[in-house]
Amino acid sequence: MNEYDENYFLHGKQAGKSLYENYRWLPELTIPMVQAIVAHLSISKAETVLDFGCARGYVVRAFRELGYDAYGIDVSAWAVENADPTVKKYVSLECLKPNYSWILAKDVLEHVPAAADTVTELMNSAQCGVFAVVPLSKFDDRPYVIADYEKDVTHIHRLTLASWVQMFVRPGWRVECSYRVKGVKDNYAQFEKGNGFVTARRIHG
Repeated sequence: MNEYDENYFLHGKQAGKSLYENYRWLPELTIPMVQAIVAHLSISKAETVLDFGCARGYVVRAFRELGYDAYGIDVSAWAVENADPTVKKYVSLECLKPNYSWILAKDVLEHVPAAADTVTELMNSAQCGVFAVVPLSKFDDRPYVIADYEKDVTHIHRLTLASWVQMFVRPGWRVECSYRVKGVKDNYAQFEKGNGFVTARRIHG
């Protein structure tokens, strides 16, 4: 999509489009975050991971450097075309396919017009589970708890954690939520209820 262009990722603050500024590979931040996600979900090396909304593929790269079979998809042609060269062949503009163990949706559902429909697609495509990270509002359709999130002009949804969780609740799934997963979004940890973490696990057997 055109709004997710070079300015969005490299000059977001200057262009008044996003919080991004020279969005690049930062292993000292991304690798520990991915390690925290792996621990939280108990992902095994035998399982596959899809980063839904992967941007330039840095989370995919972190997973792969840690030995996991990871892939990414994104709606931004610019981001995919300018993906990290070490993982470029693993990221694409392709649609979801039902062959991933885990699907991550970190900082992405708030951008998607039909968020509930997208959650359904993610859950239909995940064999083990879905992990989502979303910005929160104290009340639905009110400003975000973290004011910085208002600076991204592509943010559509401003919801409470309860409203996000409701999108994931369905038979055959166990849904957990929290305001904190240590190691993920630590830069906003001072905001007690600024971010929401939703973990939906498929119940097998």
